[in-house]
Amino acid sequence: MSMNSRSTPSGQPSQPLSPVRPNAGHDDDNNSVSSQRIRKRDKIFNLFRSSSQEHKAKNTGSTSPKSSIKGASAASTELSVHHFSTVSTPESVDIEQAVSTTAVKSTPSIVHPSTLLTKPRLDVFSQNVNAPAVRIPLPAFGARIDTTPQLALCIGLLSKVHDAVGQRKDPSQDLPSDTAARLAWVKAMKQDPTERERLFWLGTRMVDEFAKDAFKDSTEIAEMVLIGPVMNMEHYRGLLSSIIAAFDHSVILSVDLLQGLVQLVQSAPPESLLSDDLVKILRLLRLRLQDTHQQSTVHPFHLTLALSRVLDVMADHKVKDLSRVEEREPLSGVLSSLTGSSDPYLMYQACYAFQALQYVPDDETVLQAVLRQSIGVAGGLVKISAVMKLDVGAVLEGLDKLQEAIGSTVEIAGTLYEGFCSLKESGRGVFDSLKEGYGSGKKRPWYAAVRAAHALAHSGQLHDLNRLICMAPCRRDPLFQWGICQLLGEIASDDIWDSPVRQQAVELLGDLFQNDPLWGEDESVRTWMLNISGQLGAVDDAAVSSSAIALVKELQQVQPATTKLPYPLRNRLPLPTSSPTLVKVQKIPPLEYDLHRLRMLRLKQSHQDVYIPPMAKPSLKAKDEDIFLLMEKMQEFLAGERQVMLVLGDSGAGKSTFNCHLEHRLWTDYKPGDPIPLFINLPSIDHPDQELVVKQLRIHSFSDDQIMEIKLHRQLILICDGYDESQQLVNLHRTNSLNQPGQWNTKMVISCRTQFLGPEYHSRFMPQSEGGHYDRPAPHLFQEAVIAPFSKAQIENYVEQYVPLEPRTWDTKDYMDRLTTIPNLLDLVRNPFLLSLSLEALPGVTEGKQDLSTIEITRAHLYDTFVNHWLDVNKRRLERNNALSMEDRDMLNQLVSAGFNSLGLDYATKLARAIFDRQEGKPVVKYVHLSDKNTWKAEFFGPQPEIRLLRESSPLTRAGNQFRFVHRSMLEYFLSRAIYDPIKADNEDDEEDDAESDECCSRSLFDVKGPLFRRNLLPESSIIQFLCDRVKSNPDFEHQLRAVIDLSKTDESAAIAATNAITILVRAGVLFNGADLRGVNIPGADLTEGQFDSAQFQGANLTGADLSRSWLRQADLSGAQLKDVRFGELAYLEMESEVMFCTYSPDGTMLAAGLGEDGVDVYSTTSWTRVLQIRDIGLVFSVVFSPDSQQIAFGGKDQTVRVWDVTSDEELLAMKGHTEVIYSVDYSPCGKLIASAGYEKTVRLWSSQTGECLLVLEDHTRGVMGVKFSSDGRQLVSVDGEAIIRFWDAETGELVREFDAPFEINMCRAYSPDGKWIAFTQGRSLQLWDAVSYEPGPALQGHTSDVKGVAFSPNGQWIASASEDKTVRLWDASTGTPTLVLFGHNETVRSVAFSPNGLRIASGGFDKKVRLWDLSSSWSSVEPEGHRVDRLFKAAYSFDGLSILGASDRSVQQWDSATGRSLPNAFQFPELVSVRDVDFYPELLSVRNVDFSPDGNQIAAVVENSYVQVWDLLTCAAGSVFKVEQFALTIVAYSPCGRWVAAWGWKASIWLWDLHDTTVKEHHVIIDIENNGGFGRSTVTFSSAGHQLAIGFSDGSVRVFDPQSGNLLSSLQLEQEAVGALAYSPIGQQLAVGGGNGSIYLWDGQSQEPSIQLDGHNARIFSVAYSPCGQWIASGGGDRTVRLWGRWQEGELEYWQSKCVVRGFFVDILNISWNPVTPMEFVTHGHGESVRVWRVSIDGESVVVRMLWGFNKRILCAEGLISKDATDLSPMNQKLLVQRGAVDSSLVHEGEGSGA
Repeated sequence: MSMNSRSTPSGQPSQPLSPVRPNAGHDDDNNSVSSQRIRKRDKIFNLFRSSSQEHKAKNTGSTSPKSSIKGASAASTELSVHHFSTVSTPESVDIEQAVSTTAVKSTPSIVHPSTLLTKPRLDVFSQNVNAPAVRIPLPAFGARIDTTPQLALCIGLLSKVHDAVGQRKDPSQDLPSDTAARLAWVKAMKQDPTERERLFWLGTRMVDEFAKDAFKDSTEIAEMVLIGPVMNMEHYRGLLSSIIAAFDHSVILSVDLLQGLVQLVQSAPPESLLSDDLVKILRLLRLRLQDTHQQSTVHPFHLTLALSRVLDVMADHKVKDLSRVEEREPLSGVLSSLTGSSDPYLMYQACYAFQALQYVPDDETVLQAVLRQSIGVAGGLVKISAVMKLDVGAVLEGLDKLQEAIGSTVEIAGTLYEGFCSLKESGRGVFDSLKEGYGSGKKRPWYAAVRAAHALAHSGQLHDLNRLICMAPCRRDPLFQWGICQLLGEIASDDIWDSPVRQQAVELLGDLFQNDPLWGEDESVRTWMLNISGQLGAVDDAAVSSSAIALVKELQQVQPATTKLPYPLRNRLPLPTSSPTLVKVQKIPPLEYDLHRLRMLRLKQSHQDVYIPPMAKPSLKAKDEDIFLLMEKMQEFLAGERQVMLVLGDSGAGKSTFNCHLEHRLWTDYKPGDPIPLFINLPSIDHPDQELVVKQLRIHSFSDDQIMEIKLHRQLILICDGYDESQQLVNLHRTNSLNQPGQWNTKMVISCRTQFLGPEYHSRFMPQSEGGHYDRPAPHLFQEAVIAPFSKAQIENYVEQYVPLEPRTWDTKDYMDRLTTIPNLLDLVRNPFLLSLSLEALPGVTEGKQDLSTIEITRAHLYDTFVNHWLDVNKRRLERNNALSMEDRDMLNQLVSAGFNSLGLDYATKLARAIFDRQEGKPVVKYVHLSDKNTWKAEFFGPQPEIRLLRESSPLTRAGNQFRFVHRSMLEYFLSRAIYDPIKADNEDDEEDDAESDECCSRSLFDVKGPLFRRNLLPESSIIQFLCDRVKSNPDFEHQLRAVIDLSKTDESAAIAATNAITILVRAGVLFNGADLRGVNIPGADLTEGQFDSAQFQGANLTGADLSRSWLRQADLSGAQLKDVRFGELAYLEMESEVMFCTYSPDGTMLAAGLGEDGVDVYSTTSWTRVLQIRDIGLVFSVVFSPDSQQIAFGGKDQTVRVWDVTSDEELLAMKGHTEVIYSVDYSPCGKLIASAGYEKTVRLWSSQTGECLLVLEDHTRGVMGVKFSSDGRQLVSVDGEAIIRFWDAETGELVREFDAPFEINMCRAYSPDGKWIAFTQGRSLQLWDAVSYEPGPALQGHTSDVKGVAFSPNGQWIASASEDKTVRLWDASTGTPTLVLFGHNETVRSVAFSPNGLRIASGGFDKKVRLWDLSSSWSSVEPEGHRVDRLFKAAYSFDGLSILGASDRSVQQWDSATGRSLPNAFQFPELVSVRDVDFYPELLSVRNVDFSPDGNQIAAVVENSYVQVWDLLTCAAGSVFKVEQFALTIVAYSPCGRWVAAWGWKASIWLWDLHDTTVKEHHVIIDIENNGGFGRSTVTFSSAGHQLAIGFSDGSVRVFDPQSGNLLSSLQLEQEAVGALAYSPIGQQLAVGGGNGSIYLWDGQSQEPSIQLDGHNARIFSVAYSPCGQWIASGGGDRTVRLWGRWQEGELEYWQSKCVVRGFFVDILNISWNPVTPMEFVTHGHGESVRVWRVSIDGESVVVRMLWGFNKRILCAEGLISKDATDLSPMNQKLLVQRGAVDSSLVHEGEGSGA
């Protein structure tokens, strides 16, 4: 069914009507059939035709101005309600296309001659008046609503008039007093949204209450008739549904309910009624009428009347396609059955209903549709609206045109309407005409005229109504007269009209009888008039009653008395005399009132004196520079479709601060009806996994009814703070069924500390997918952001806001000077909470300190200072408090005497310990004295003066009966003090100077009841962080923890403590290289990235320990317990040839790999043994499992798609058809189809059961590189060599879409599980394409070489990519940010695949390996203290050998060469560089290469491949700039003497600048490649004195120059070997040349041949370095080993021998540098930005090399590890260790020395 809706045009003022002019023309008779038809047609025309032009020409009357009923305008506090139960507001009245708006041609009208004798009066109703209304007093603003009519009036005003306020500067000007009062009232309402919401809430609650009430009396129904039309669509429709249901279920017909239903339909708000509603109501009425019409006539009359009114509405709304068979014919039959009734009133209503039915279109036949076109105006005639002004002239014109249309229909239809004749011509009355024409389906004009008359009356156009009655073309029709008489009777009987109007209605009724000979020609009409007058004689109004009685007497003279009218004239519900439903809901407090109260409370509580908008990055692993304003991203989230926003950050990062600010902002902007912000402190809620919202709303004192109201009708913005503190491990969004059907409509913002997260943390926050699948996450509904540390600008902004809060002696500059001067403090206070602590603590920290650069501050130190400051302030506050009682004063004095701060620290420390012991660290403590006075809580919250004073002085907050520390980190800080109290430790040291250190610490650490021994601290990363700080600042604490570890060797009860201790030490960066850890008992220890070079673990209990990325080179694990130990990765699978493709089976039990040379291998993922080997099929590019995991399909170089049974090892199908290489194969999700992509430009679809080729898709223009089925199997996507993406219908093969990608793509790689994204490879990037909108999505960039493989995780959260850069990278699918880089492959990685559970990744490449990555271990969210750099160009010792300098493209870092501890170094490359004496614009700095000056005071850098810039490392001042025109530079180097700076490029000359000559800045060309054969340069080095410059070339030549003169001094030529490295001996007499094939040549610089050749490396040498003593050479290169060569001399003969080989590197060795001061120590720098420092020791003939420290290892090192007799080591881990270089005692490397 359909319904047409139109906008309502403004009504036009009525026009005067002209009197009817008779037409003397008559048709001639004709005896022919044709003439008879024409005559019959013409008679119809003449009967109804009337010219509106003639009416207008002779009309002398005019429309009087409208006046108020009952005298003057209404009082300003009153307003009216229409008698149709709709609220009256200042609107015009209109009819929608009731008549044709085009001019009607004037034609003569035929009028019966009798009309010329006497005429009815046109001025009985002398003027148009206001629409009838009942006066309802408008309540005063904010007053209680007493009655339902008042409430309907108010809601109606707010709904319909409020727009007028904004259109007038002064709404009271130029308006009637009542209108001005209305507008003033509405304007006041607009200023108070809470009051406005209260009114709407009352109406809504009344509707809900009515729906719940099973018994509905007439008063309640009348209330709803008033309220329904002023409600919004949702509540109106709910009310309508409840009344329909009540009517349908009623056994006995309720006339009140029936009338209420009809009135509700008649007064429906715009767009609120649907066609289906009306059809349903019509069907109900028809069925009820069908069941009751043979009983008494009372119920059939009311039902028929209701049918008439509903059909009127259906005609108004142009309901279409009413089923003729199911609805129209049955209804016509029921109405026809009423023709036998003896009740004329019932028959009239049946006739009216039948006519109304004709104006409701149905699903008619073609012939009927053609005929209907000839009367097009008829369909639009009856759209009558009671709230719009009618043009009565237009109505009459429309009726004229309707008659013309009817006449045309007769002419066109011929005999179809043969029997039709007018009532005038037949001379029969209403009974006969009704019986004759009931079923003919004709539209009668009287119906339209009666509808127009009702519309005029409803709008108060009574004068126009008078003229319509007297001049209507169909006014002689008895049915028209019946309808008009009934209308006049309703006006006269209804007290809603003024008494004069009612009298005029009686008068007009009498005038029609007396002066209109055409009126009452039918006897039934006269009888009807008599009955109406009789009823009017009994009304309450005396004047009306007298007039009616007089009329009855007059009528009775010509019309005998008949049975009185058994039905009331007024068929509508009266206004309710009481308001029971309103009274009932008034007892429920309005929701917005309590929301307003909550808003005021939360605005006060969430206010912050200092707030800095935080920046954030899109994920944990995103780059630090990928940041955005968090609030902007939050606004996007709130406005979008996503449901959960996870806000992550370190402890103190500002998560709670942001959440409070967000709440404050939302409440500030809140308007009634907006989403409700609800801040939830998760730790304060018991069991937040269930009924979270209800519990929080009850805390705010909302009633159950209000909670249900919010749940059903409002949206909430849940700001859930402290997920980590609530100790939850479940998904609160899912357990609370948020955003599920019938549940809470929410946006959830939830915050959590990053330290609390595990590798698969998204599952705890991600919403479920649509459709209720709780096991299917929905990444598209999830978003996250990680709060970034403060920048320096944000810190300064914070300080600027902080300083004015209280009187201070420091200003912003003072604070910033201290923050920037104290080493590392600026980095520390990038954490907002630490910044707030430091600002409070700084005055005390710096007091009395002259040299601030010597101050060392850690996080723990800041907390120490802050807490002492807090206690000092509160002690002074108490001392100044004169209101203290005597008892409290005495206790305070005792506390001060005993050490107030010490007691306060002890109180808070014990409380923190109790919170962890008694309630598992849940930070909120609830204390109610009566119930808790005998519990542990009384010790801390009891009423005793000592407890109360200490509690009030501690850093605690209180909310009612809930207590907590001011910040979660404060709780953790105090628990860390329970483990190690620096004050007590210092006191013990002072008291027991003579005692041994281990015994000294035993009392504090060896307490077996203490948290170190009883609590696993690994999940409490913040506590561990505090203890790490203690380790760094208190060396004794490190010794004590080591003692605990040693204790575990003999005391099993120390296992937990030892596990905690070694975890703390490893995270603090303590090195265990060479440590004696034999027999330690440390199960479950986190040793991630720990350094255990040559450590002794024999017999240790390492059960469940995490050794991911740890350095275990030459560690001895013999006899150790290694059950469930984790190494962060699995053993790789060694293949026979290059791996082109790898994939998991859908059930996860198998992994298949396609090989580059020949075949496919399938492995069991349980045992990792090969279960299937397929050979003799050539290179395989693509392998895919069937959905049931029973078969594999693959294709490759042999141009055949093969299907293989993995269980029986049998080839099932060999599908031929491709004529070129097959690059891609894919199964459809159902498993019935296989798609293959061939280089011959086709995609083929095969039956997986028969092997038949079903479709060939041939529209490609180049070879097809990839094909994939969509997730639902309906589409295929392919991409060819021209980067054209095509989408195909998988069933028909039809091309659906085709796109020429706006980027170069290589291959279609993967569909996301939800079908939204397709991933393509695009050079070094991944390009995502939206498979729904067919638009390109984000490009994922990060690889340094081409991407070859892509896979989506099963849950759609992650994307894995494989690349030629030898890495596998993991990306966040929702943000496109990189999250993890996996190193391990030695060659190009071709393919990557996720396991079905998403916990593992398999990757295969050209190194003939399939590597298996364990994401749960590889993705540690907590990393140990260490050093991270993005990209190191160089690592070298400082001139004094005490530190190591490392230069990246951003900064210079410095580390202690002995310990690896980071040292202060403030040098940062500037973001912008202004280059002096260089004519180009400043631009973003891009550093390409660097070198340090010999004295370590300067750094030279190649910038933008264009010039060399020098900076002072101490002052950061820019120095000299050296530029070479038109040549690209890549490398820069200082000479050891510090005089020269050299720069060169890959294919360019070498330039020198003399730093000693400051007057000359021009470069000196030492060699011009273009003039020297054009061969490429390889490496350059200076002699130690700087008097020689050696250059090695790729052709194997070495040339030595004088840098001063540029003269060639000597040269050397290697045979078929490029030069890879050069190094001069310390005295410059010997040059070591590293060759491209792995040999090292020692040359004296004079002879034609090298004197010594050192062989051992098997790949290119990248670095060679002489020791300062000249007796050792260290070399490294592409074979990823470092070799140590020793020199000895016999006589004049010199000998060199390889003494030691250092293995365990995973990258090429680019740089080796010896310590210039400390003997036998060197540093290595690898391609993977790894830096390691080594110490060489000589034990007799053995040379041992051990690592001192290192960082950026990124991968497990087990080179030389011994695991003999280790227990419970899994076969997979055992295989992994062997692959990583572990050995048994029977296996040793053949080589020189024990460095192997």
